[in-house]
Amino acid sequence: MSGMGEIDRPVPLARAGDKRAGPPVDEKSKYRFFGQWVLRTADTMNKVASAVLFMMMLLTVADVFGRKALDDSILGTIELSEFMLVITVFFALAHTEVMGGHVRVDVVMSLFGERTRAAADSITQLICAVLSLVFTSATVQYAIKMRASGEVSQDLWIPKYPFIYLAALGFAVLSIALFVKFVSALIKAVRP
Repeated sequence: MSGMGEIDRPVPLARAGDKRAGPPVDEKSKYRFFGQWVLRTADTMNKVASAVLFMMMLLTVADVFGRKALDDSILGTIELSEFMLVITVFFALAHTEVMGGHVRVDVVMSLFGERTRAAADSITQLICAVLSLVFTSATVQYAIKMRASGEVSQDLWIPKYPFIYLAALGFAVLSIALFVKFVSALIKAVRP
């Protein structure tokens, strides 16, 4: 898979002395296993985001059809679309990062060698991972406040805090993906 360095396939973790699990696992194997976990998690979350986007499209089509053909719209369509949009956006973040789909400006960096680019990538990935962790923490704190306040949507009275927690989950998985990419870029930068 592109974008995640040298992560090929899952490697099962083994404890020292466990004869059933095979040889003890070295650090590279642990990193490879962890990277595969990130790939699988990001892919699963992206599939959920895609399914929710499809449901949002069906809801919108049904609402427009009902409004035009039957002169009656579906109650709460806008609210449901807003909640679905939270899942669609935040569940796709990590997958987009893993696949290298976020915007990059390589005009200046293309002038440098591979190790210099890897060093710059590692710094960028670390800064982004830390910022994403800050966003995760702030989003969780906001969800806790929203849960305590009991705020719900206007028409359907759906609590808002679960969707804020889902946004925090998306940020958390993005943070992990960025950290894995940081380690991968750092290895490329320091490897002779």
